[in-house]
This record gives sequence, structure tokens and C-alpha cells, in this order.
Amino acid sequence: MSAVEPIERIHALLALYRESHYDVELPAGGVATIRVGASAPLEIARWIDAYGFAAFMTACNPHSRSFTHEENEQRLQNLRRQVRESGGTYLAGAGHVPGESWREPSLLVRGLDSATVDALAREYEQNGILIVPARAPAFLKLYRSDWELALGRVADVEWAASR
Repeated sequence: MSAVEPIERIHALLALYRESHYDVELPAGGVATIRVGASAPLEIARWIDAYGFAAFMTACNPHSRSFTHEENEQRLQNLRRQVRESGGTYLAGAGHVPGESWREPSLLVRGLDSATVDALAREYEQNGILIVPARAPAFLKLYRSDWELALGRVADVEWAASR
């Protein structure tokens, strides 16, 4: 089976995810930035603490297709509700590449198990999310089996098991 998307686009999206800054609004004010391959800033690690990990995720722009602001906001509102109903909590955030105008509203979610996080990422058709362990470097978790077939083993990436 070949990739649905051209391999060049997959590589470009992975590069974008790796160079992105994942900004999180802190409860006491201010912003902390999470990066792929780096440990969480102290304030974020403390917030995650006993939960073990958090997931930086969004419901916007499924499979990297641009949706309107209104569509994305409705999807994000639904994600917030589902996180709360599942017993999780979240901090508001946004993914962006420094110097670029693109910003994608997101949530840093804690208190959900991996299966629930995976189900939400799949439901909102996300290519991937950022897993932020409390005591280890952040890494990408990808949900596209077509990408896995095209790329195989990739540094700083965990492939979600196919359903």
C-alpha cells in the first residue's frame, strides 16, 4: 500500500511539527513552550506531575486540511467538553512556527489514559499529537498508518497502533 499523500508532503509536515513551538498558557499567568525532543519546562512538568504525561492536541484542521475559524472553534469546543467529561483537565495553548503567521489553537490535556487520548486524536482526525511526559523529552505520536508504511521507523516518533 502506498501513502495517500506524497512522501514530500509527509516529510514537510514532520519537519513542521518538529520546528513548531507548542505554547501553553500557565495557570498562574505567562506562557511556557514545549518542543519536540526537549523536556517540559518546569512549570509544565509540575502541572503534569503525578499524571505521568500530558498530550498537546487539537481538534482543528483534520489531516492538515484547512477549516474555517468557526468550524475549528466548534471542533475545539467539542474537544474541551469531551476532555472534561472523560475526567481530564487542560490548559489552553497554540502550536506555531516562530516567524510564521500560522497558529493552531490547542490544549495540553492531562488525566486521560493513553487509549482515551488516542481515541480523541482519531475522532478529530489528527495526523499526530505531542506526548509530554512529566520526566522525559516530548515526542510525536502519529496516527496515520499510511505514513507509517511510507516512512517506517522515525526518530522521536511513536506510531499509534492501528485500530
